[in-house]
Amino acid sequence: MGLFSFVKEAGEKIWDAVSGNDKTAQAEKLKEHINKLGLPDSDKVNVVVNDNGTATVSGDILSQEAKEKILVAIGNVAGISGIDDKTAVAQSGAESNYYTVKSGDTLSAIAKKEYGNANDYQRIFDANKPMLKHPDKIYPGQVLIIPKK
Repeated sequence: MGLFSFVKEAGEKIWDAVSGNDKTAQAEKLKEHINKLGLPDSDKVNVVVNDNGTATVSGDILSQEAKEKILVAIGNVAGISGIDDKTAVAQSGAESNYYTVKSGDTLSAIAKKEYGNANDYQRIFDANKPMLKHPDKIYPGQVLIIPKK
């Protein structure tokens, strides 16, 4: 639990300038977004978008992995600057680290930095599915889950 920071200007654009100021509509769009990704337990979370650009996420989630994917999926939306995590996890597990992608980064370079072996990029890619569709499709400002080795 706690506050996770994200790059507000980076990320998937799920609302436009016209509908983007209604906090209730933004929260609904975020819920639709995580449901569309098919993330486990996405139907069990509540999302509130705050005036400061953070999203408060609450609810009971089955696993640590599902929690991390939900938080990263919401945080990697343009307009969200942070996540206030108020979720409870039934089956706790090792908490992952997080990495904010910089210009020029690749999953292999991140794996080399985090694990000491560029060939471990698949571990990072798998931890970030379905948000990542391809290992070469990452962008600066995106926050990635870096699972414990």
